[in-house]
Amino acid sequence: MTTLTESILNELKSIVGPTNVLTDPQQLYHRSKDHYWFSPVLTPEMDGKVAEAQVSPGSTEELLAVIALATRHRIPITPRGAGTGNYGQGVPMAGGILLNHARLNQILELTPDAARVQTGAKLIDIERQARTIGAELRFYPSTLMTATAGGFLAGGSGGIGSVTWGTLWDEGNVLAVTVATIEETPQVLTIQDEEAMKGVVHNCGLTCFILDLTLALAPAQPWAQFAVGFDTLEDALHAAQALVAEETLPKRLVTVLEWPIPGFFRQLVKQGIAPDGKALLLLELVVEPPALEARMAEHRGALTWQSPHEKYHKGGLMLSDFAWNHTTMWVMKADPNYTYLQDSFIPDKLFEQLQLRKARYGNELLAHIEFMKFRGEMVPQGLSIVRFHNKEQLWELMAYCESIGQWIANPHTHRLDEDVRWNGQPILDAKARWDPYGLLNPGHLKALE
Repeated sequence: MTTLTESILNELKSIVGPTNVLTDPQQLYHRSKDHYWFSPVLTPEMDGKVAEAQVSPGSTEELLAVIALATRHRIPITPRGAGTGNYGQGVPMAGGILLNHARLNQILELTPDAARVQTGAKLIDIERQARTIGAELRFYPSTLMTATAGGFLAGGSGGIGSVTWGTLWDEGNVLAVTVATIEETPQVLTIQDEEAMKGVVHNCGLTCFILDLTLALAPAQPWAQFAVGFDTLEDALHAAQALVAEETLPKRLVTVLEWPIPGFFRQLVKQGIAPDGKALLLLELVVEPPALEARMAEHRGALTWQSPHEKYHKGGLMLSDFAWNHTTMWVMKADPNYTYLQDSFIPDKLFEQLQLRKARYGNELLAHIEFMKFRGEMVPQGLSIVRFHNKEQLWELMAYCESIGQWIANPHTHRLDEDVRWNGQPILDAKARWDPYGLLNPGHLKALE
């Protein structure tokens, strides 16, 4: 593969403008990273992998011209969003061009039912604009304020709202995607067929470059936020199960955190929201506070904080900043000896599986559970917190969890085909069709190494 010569850099500058081609080594070092530091296994593998240039096109025409140039010279391309992914799949393993989509950030069409947006549109901007016409995102990651639509589609799965609407894989959530192929004359394709969509959703930037996407929206709700403390994890889980079982109750976030996880949230501890020794239930619901307080009391829980819908996403405290993988971030910032798992429990064996784990690992493995729908079924999805010792310990722990019936998605590999969520053959087929020279994000598919 060709390195970036001065001649090629000048050609790139002529396409996107000199200020949109970044070659400063220090800036490239930082922009070539994502949040792979969540994994102490990935960190030594990813450190030091740096692009030769970041290129930021401002239009589809510029983007296609950059792809065509890179293909002609056989230069690797790594798509770049906000860099909020956790798996190292945004890291340019073979150098080349970091193709940043930050300037491709327009909301192209907005109705109460759907938003068609360019790949670099920020999810928070879509959410805010949608609310002006009585709609909202169905779900989004805890990185709402920075994550981009294309980055979420390519590297995400679910998030806040998944307790009602499921994931990117669930039918009806992603309505259409426009992609560019990696060829000397790039094709622009509109993907709507469910089978073809399997080559795009969670492709980790390996099969095509996403130009724009159409996301289904939901009717906007007057969300209120609540934190509830419990003496035991079991009580918190029973309370959460009662809430998610009520189909008519509007809900956007139902998060259960075993103590001492809440103790790592210094802001919540300081404000008394996370009382010492208490399991914590984080909620976004449409419910009157007295009614919720009474229901939580039935499970021996007490409200520790509440915020009305008038303050929702208005600059105050957001409980979603302490849920999903933000939980892991706060724990690791307080104590870098921790890391995490991505696991899922069998709904009617949740307590049994938790007891087996606790008996074997004690507080080396702490429960963080997000209730969410997947393919129509309500699932206790885990983002368990683990005290890290070494890679062998992590692999043994994951093997044990699988042996008791848990589903595990390994977050300690950057290779998409070592992640059980990947779409297998559809991804390989799509890559063969749309990236025939293997230039797009090389090094992240074990099958092609």
